[in-house]
Amino acid sequence: MDAFLEPVIVFSILTAGVIFNRRRSTIVRDQRDGSWSPSSTSSSEGLLSGPVVEAQWRERKFLGKKVRSRNTIRWKNSFVSRILRKFPFLVEVWYWLLVYWTYQLARAFSAVTLQTDTVVAAREHALSLIRLEQRLNIFLEPAIQAYFLPRPTMLKTINMIYSFIHIPGTITFLAWLYHYAPTSLFEARRRTLAVCNLMAFVVFTAWPCMPPRLLPEEDGFSFVDTVHAGKVASVWTTNKFCNQLAAMPSLHFGYSFVIGLTIATMPPTSSLHVNKLRRRIMLVVAGMAYPTIILVAILATANHYILDAVAGFFVALIGWHINGILLNLLVIEDWAFYFLRVHKPAREADLDGAQIVIDKGDDEEDWWRKA
Repeated sequence: MDAFLEPVIVFSILTAGVIFNRRRSTIVRDQRDGSWSPSSTSSSEGLLSGPVVEAQWRERKFLGKKVRSRNTIRWKNSFVSRILRKFPFLVEVWYWLLVYWTYQLARAFSAVTLQTDTVVAAREHALSLIRLEQRLNIFLEPAIQAYFLPRPTMLKTINMIYSFIHIPGTITFLAWLYHYAPTSLFEARRRTLAVCNLMAFVVFTAWPCMPPRLLPEEDGFSFVDTVHAGKVASVWTTNKFCNQLAAMPSLHFGYSFVIGLTIATMPPTSSLHVNKLRRRIMLVVAGMAYPTIILVAILATANHYILDAVAGFFVALIGWHINGILLNLLVIEDWAFYFLRVHKPAREADLDGAQIVIDKGDDEEDWWRKA
């Protein structure tokens, strides 16, 4: 039952995110075609307004060049479009599922096509990491795990953090950020995580690495697979389609770094009526604490090496700066939605062009723009 705990948590968080981020507006009847719409129409459109001529094409950029793609606005009153307009976070659920399952299917393909020489190479790569860490005097994994092994309560806690915080924590972060942050910043962070997945897949496919817990005893390190031995593993890590030789880089740490940095650099808004300096310190501490806890978890459970976390850090850093490359896929997205006869809702303006004003305060808004 514990193995299925994470999927249940993930489903619950996604459902809560959809409800929490719903568009709170009155359901009215669209004046033009009589269909029911979960979002109110613009007050500027009345009985005397003329027919609305909507452009069939929109301008996008693809690899630096301006191109035309289909404008899906014509489908804005379809049933699915109206549902998405009422529950816009459903689009983000779709994005997350697409990215996550593409990544998992890629890992599954690597797992089912695994060859004996790949296992040998993964073991040698792991041993080379250990030798490098020993030369750098940072081979601390045995000592960290040895600290937790005789402490069952702490060990079970750290096992559960590893198994059940990574994905649920990331989804919770995205649902929260979607609600409070401007569209541009939220989309940048979402793209960053997607780029991290892409780069991680390239690395572990080209350079498979055996995690410490799978090293054979003859190597002399005696790492313990605490997560599976303690029966707190997620269903995603206990099936035959899971690629066990993907220790490098650590997306657990990469994701947590992106989340932690975003939290640490949040504006110290006065909405909670607390001292701004104290709130700034709290945000920095919280932002630093999350990746630190995840780092301890991945090392104590013998799922990663310190250099895996270092690689995860650089993957996150690169993804942070080059995430805009995914904007080239907007053309494909436009055509996909057009053929599905679905219009993706805008967050900061309704479909008739009425702006949704969000009062965040000057200082906070300046920070969000710069971030």
